[in-house]
Amino acid sequence: MPGNKLRKATELLKRQFSVFRFPFSVWGKAISPTFLRIISRSLLFSGLCWLLLLGIAWGGAPAGKIPVVASIVPLADFCRQLGGERVEVQVLIPPGASPHVFEPPPSVVARAGKARLFVYIGGGMEPWAAKLLKSRGTENLEVVEAVQGIPLIKEAGESHHQEAAEEKHHHHKPDAGAEKAHDDHEGHNHEAGNPHVWLDPVLAQDICRRITAALILLDPGHSQDYEARRDRYLQELADLHQEMEKRVSSFRLREFVCFHPAFSYLARRYGLKEVGVIELSPGREPTPRHLQKIVRAIKKYGIKVVFAEPQLNPRVAEVIAREAGAKVLFIDPVGGRPPYGEDYLKLMRYNLSIMEEAMK
Repeated sequence: MPGNKLRKATELLKRQFSVFRFPFSVWGKAISPTFLRIISRSLLFSGLCWLLLLGIAWGGAPAGKIPVVASIVPLADFCRQLGGERVEVQVLIPPGASPHVFEPPPSVVARAGKARLFVYIGGGMEPWAAKLLKSRGTENLEVVEAVQGIPLIKEAGESHHQEAAEEKHHHHKPDAGAEKAHDDHEGHNHEAGNPHVWLDPVLAQDICRRITAALILLDPGHSQDYEARRDRYLQELADLHQEMEKRVSSFRLREFVCFHPAFSYLARRYGLKEVGVIELSPGREPTPRHLQKIVRAIKKYGIKVVFAEPQLNPRVAEVIAREAGAKVLFIDPVGGRPPYGEDYLKLMRYNLSIMEEAMK
C-alpha cells in the first residue's frame, strides 16, 4: 500500500514538473526563466510536503518517539498523558465502534506491527488481540493487559444466573446450525469475567502504573520524566475519584438499568446496583422473558431512565423504556466523540452528569 501511494505521488510530481519543458506565455508574453524557477521550486516544496504527509498517514512514529498502539480511546489517553511528547499513540478501535464486535482490518494489523508498546484491555474484550500479538511476536515489544492482576466481576445484573438456569431448563436441544451459532457467540464471551475495569478511576490508576513501568523499560533514560507524569496523572485520577464519590453519595436512586454491563465496576466502587442488563453478552439478543424481568425491575425500583450506549443500537432499550414508562439516556464507556473527545477525565465526568440527571 505505501509503495502504491508513493508511486502515484511521484508520477503526479513528474507531471507537475514536466510542464516546464515547454515554452509558456501569458497574455501573449513569454514567461521569464526566473519566474519559472520560482514556480518550480514552490511546486517541488509542496510536493515534498505531500510526500511527508503520506509518510505520516502510513503510521510511522516520528524519530525519537516510542510508537504505541492502544485498543480503545481511554487506554490511548492514558498513554498520551503518561508518555507526553516521547510517545506517538494510535488507537486501534475507531470511535463509534464497539470493542466487542470489532474485527481488525489489515491497516490495524500493520499499525500494531510497528508498535513498541501494545496496550489492550484483555479478559475477552478484544478476542483478536491474542492472534495479533502471536503474528507480531513479542520481540522488541512491551505488552500491557489492563485486566491483569485485577479480580474480575463474574455477574451481570441481579437476575443473570437465575435466567440462565431457566433458559437451560426450558430450551430443547438445539440443532447443528444452532449449536454452531452458539459456538461462534461463545468466542466473544468474557470467560474470565467482566473486562470493563477502566471505568473505575481507582482501577485506572493501577493500569496507569503498569503503562508507566512499560515506558520506563523501553526508554530508561527518561524514567524521571515518566514518573513525574505518572504522579501528576494519578493525582488527577484520585481527584476524579473523590469528586465522583461525593456526587454519587447524593443520588436518590441507587439502582439502574443499562444496555450491557460496562459500568459494573463504577457501580461497585460507588455503591450503585445494576438491577437490569439488556444485553448480557455481546451480540446476544435478549429473550422476551428477560425483557419482562427488566421492565418489572424498572417499575419496582422507580427507575426513570434506561442507559444506552452510543456504540450500540438503542432500539431494544427504547422498547423497554416505553413499556416501563421511562426514557433513554446515553452514557459512553469508550469515548472519542463530542463533547468529551478522547479525554478520559472529561468522559467520566460527562457520564457522571448523565447519571446524576437520572438518579439524583
